[in-house]
Amino acid sequence: MVRLVHVAALLAVAIAAGTVGALAQASRPGTAPTAVPAPVPAPAPAVATISDMKGTWKGTGEAIVSGLAAHHPPGSPAKAAGSHRLRSQTFTYKIEGQDGKRFWGTVASDSAVEQIIGSISPDGKWVYIAGRQGLLDGTVVDKDTVQFCYRHVSPPTMIVACNEMKRQK
Repeated sequence: MVRLVHVAALLAVAIAAGTVGALAQASRPGTAPTAVPAPVPAPAPAVATISDMKGTWKGTGEAIVSGLAAHHPPGSPAKAAGSHRLRSQTFTYKIEGQDGKRFWGTVASDSAVEQIIGSISPDGKWVYIAGRQGLLDGTVVDKDTVQFCYRHVSPPTMIVACNEMKRQK
């Protein structure tokens, strides 16, 4: 029984380490078990970070809109979803200045332009933006791509939209 447990333990280590030869050695009667190298963990994948937001960023958002909104005016192309509207809208973010992790600029659609301010998280993995209409939270994909989700809630209007913004070169 002890030998069986010993072989099972070696089998688990051999499989994890990819060294099947150790299993053959351990299964031969009268031979001492050989040392099996411990598996080496794979390096952790690199986490994307960002430090420079300046420049022009573009992307198309998928929004659900209830009520009136500057970037989603009445009569603009939309699909009905009950009393709400489903819209696709292209946005251009122009980040005009940056000081450390803080930045400022404008966001524009076909129907409106508004000022925005923002900040990069201390670890550089997140981007937070505030405009006069709502808030965006972004996840850094790479130095030229940020995925944002937007929320706007006021008594007559609700909007939720997510998109991927790409830095224009």
